[in-house]
Amino acid sequence: MLVQHIQKRMLESDTLTPKSNQRPMFDTAVGLSGPYAISNHFDFEAHRGVEELSPMKPACGFSRESFQMNSPGTRLALLLRQFPESGQPLFPQLLLVHGMEDSTVPFTATSDAAAAFRSCGVERCDELYIGQTGHQETIMHFMFGGKTKDAVLKWLQDRAASGEETVQLVASSKL
Repeated sequence: MLVQHIQKRMLESDTLTPKSNQRPMFDTAVGLSGPYAISNHFDFEAHRGVEELSPMKPACGFSRESFQMNSPGTRLALLLRQFPESGQPLFPQLLLVHGMEDSTVPFTATSDAAAAFRSCGVERCDELYIGQTGHQETIMHFMFGGKTKDAVLKWLQDRAASGEETVQLVASSKL
């Protein structure tokens, strides 16, 4: 969702340089325990012996090339590299959250994605790692209350208290 949003806003602009008043449609996005690089995640699944059972391979196209095209982190990094000046003002504050005990998607997927975004010039990308929390717990705690929801709400409150722009929370399972 985030990749499509930024790409659409960039293409809607009559020039590659955004107008001075052009802002993101939403100013905050939260990513939860994401496999932001599908090819890397496929390798992780293959190491565990579950690559043929996982829905990731058929959902993302069965080939390394398709994995790259369907990787939200890779797509976003390519978009930002393609239009470095015009993408920044349209890019919302990003918080990437991951449980440290995640055995489904390793927490390094989040740190790798954040590093890739920063290498493209993204200045507003925070990482939050939740101790003693697995993949499912990270998601469930966000939805129904628990460590993840508490930590994300604290991050949002701290951001609001520091005088940053108004926070609008949009939940999505896709970046």
